[in-house]
Amino acid sequence: MDPTLLVWNCAITILVVAFVCYLASFRQTILLMLVMAFALLAGIQFIFDPHHNLIEILSFIKFMLLLPFGLGAVLTFAGFSENKQQRFLLWFSRYINFAVVANIFAMVFTPGGDTYRGYLSRVVCLVLLVWLLQEMEKERFQTTQFDRGYFIFRSSPLQWIYCHAAYRIALLSLPTFDSLQYLLLEPLSLVVMFVLYRLHKKRFALHYYFGFADTLVVTTLTALTRYPILPAFKMGEPFIRQSQWDMIFIPIQLTVIGFALRAIFKNTANPSSVAV
Repeated sequence: MDPTLLVWNCAITILVVAFVCYLASFRQTILLMLVMAFALLAGIQFIFDPHHNLIEILSFIKFMLLLPFGLGAVLTFAGFSENKQQRFLLWFSRYINFAVVANIFAMVFTPGGDTYRGYLSRVVCLVLLVWLLQEMEKERFQTTQFDRGYFIFRSSPLQWIYCHAAYRIALLSLPTFDSLQYLLLEPLSLVVMFVLYRLHKKRFALHYYFGFADTLVVTTLTALTRYPILPAFKMGEPFIRQSQWDMIFIPIQLTVIGFALRAIFKNTANPSSVAV
């Protein structure tokens, strides 16, 4: 692995995410046009390339779900008039809820690489999903709203966000993810959440901005993976064995399970409480 290339890739990733964050806050029409342009480019490339393996097909499906049907859908709805937003907000919330739940549930099937943390990550994923469903139920599954163009997701409290970050860091350490492309995923998602919170003048609680922030960061990193600005850096020989990674991340995963179960039992005992 070339350390210089790694540093340059990280620097470019940060700059691109910062630019996307700016567009999402002040120039959403331009961002929507870019999203649709990349989706159109990917679609044309896919159609005119007659040879695809299963990995390439799944990668294309993921790309399209994230761009036109993910961030693109959010930006399109944000551009509607206020009356139209109110009219269709319930259906949009159902769409977002299904996308969020399906995305998290799909991670249960991530190959564990025959590691203990891989098997345990499935348990972590399921308890986080149950916890999130409880938080959605508190809002009667009306989890989304828009304010001045900002997408607000109301059902992921800060404790859940931090536990999810710890879970995903452990997940990205699995052998399945043999690239460092997503090295900055968690820190950037949290930083962008705070930036959106400040740019929106703190009109809502901090955790309300995580859904928008994570959508922006994940979509941007996925686009940079498919269309890299610099040559992709490759992992060298691992300097830590998988058993050692297990020893590092299993205690973190068990801690996350503990926090999640505590929250689940608390929500069960007080179903009418509202997340803050």
